[in-house]
Amino acid sequence: EARQEEQEKRDKEKLQAALKKQLEAPGAVVLPDWTPATPEFKAAGAPAKKIVDDEVKIVQTGTSSLTPEKIADSWQATAGAANNLNQSLNKINVNGKITRILFLSTRTDPRLEVELEASREPDSNITQVEISSPLPKPDIDIE
Repeated sequence: EARQEEQEKRDKEKLQAALKKQLEAPGAVVLPDWTPATPEFKAAGAPAKKIVDDEVKIVQTGTSSLTPEKIADSWQATAGAANNLNQSLNKINVNGKITRILFLSTRTDPRLEVELEASREPDSNITQVEISSPLPKPDIDIE
């Protein structure tokens, strides 16, 4: 039991080290070229690499004057026209706050994924937008 815990701890450390290396690796920080354009999008700076839930993601944040529904519709139309992407849409409405989370992924290997999260507070006319794409998982030799 204790040995297994030790092993899990070592594996976690290896993963963290690999993610840190991936995070610091040189190279272009760009979303996949098939990422749909976001209508009325104002970027808050350049895309950045971040570690999120045990993976490195390229993240682009910003705002749009359009509603989350309209942004998600636009993305879905683009993805539908591309005809080679899987789509999955989550609609979340809590206390008047509207959120749309759309996952797009390629159907071929290597599988690439882009996530759109657009949300708007009830008293706001600006939608907060986050577009992210996970980098491929780093290779880790786990015994």
